[in-house]
Amino acid sequence: MLASLLVVATGLAVLAWLLAVPWVTGRRRRRLESTPLDTRWREPVERNVALVRRLPDDQRTRLDGLINAFVAQKQFVGCNGLVVTDEMRATIAAHACTLLLGRPRSHYAALREILVYPTPFWVDEDIHDDDGLVTRRRHVLSGQSWDSSRIIVSWQDVLETVRWPGTGYNVVLHEFAHYFDAEGEPCAGPVPPGTRASLEAPARETRGWRAALTEEFERVADAVDDGVETFLDPYAAEDEAEFFAVATEDFVERSAELAAHEPRVYALLEAYYGIDPARWSST
Repeated sequence: MLASLLVVATGLAVLAWLLAVPWVTGRRRRRLESTPLDTRWREPVERNVALVRRLPDDQRTRLDGLINAFVAQKQFVGCNGLVVTDEMRATIAAHACTLLLGRPRSHYAALREILVYPTPFWVDEDIHDDDGLVTRRRHVLSGQSWDSSRIIVSWQDVLETVRWPGTGYNVVLHEFAHYFDAEGEPCAGPVPPGTRASLEAPARETRGWRAALTEEFERVADAVDDGVETFLDPYAAEDEAEFFAVATEDFVERSAELAAHEPRVYALLEAYYGIDPARWSST
């Protein structure tokens, strides 16, 4: 009898702990998001992240809170001898959190670590051909999203965005766009894509959004195959996930240009991210 009671008590304690951890984590995150950005984060953000100068006041306040929570709750790991600094944390966090400005229920919950390499890094990949032959290929990457718990970026490539803003190249935006794929959206999973008007979107609206994204990908991929110059980097033609990630870079970095050259792609991303960055540049 006593043993049974101990088992029940232990089970209830474990259940209480499992229920309490998300509540405590969420409460801490909300507190951090309502706290003004500390100077040690604010200075590198204002120095390194050009897009913050375009933000309306309310969006800047929200971004500051998101940065607070991000740097406090995510672990940054230096690789190949790199020592991660406050500048690195703040710069990466600011770019990543831009994608959350219009998504009040998103906060990269599954993400645990950001691995930062000093320069682009080598990876080995097994390539399977149609005959079942496996070939190991080594290639260099500027960033990688392994799964929803870990993202890798090259600090050298982050600095390229810092030095040359507005070019459409942003490794942080690219890899964090892939995070949504790893978590089950927008290109594979069942989660509705938008937030502004479609957090509770009917299934037909979700299917319609994905179908429209697929159409845009196929159009751009056909143009690249035909040797036609496209506004989006040709790498967008690799597959739908890369299309979404490349378009996300332009959506933030070259928002007005994307809206002018690819209005349907821009509208799809506006619906997904719940922000309209093309308007920021005119404020």
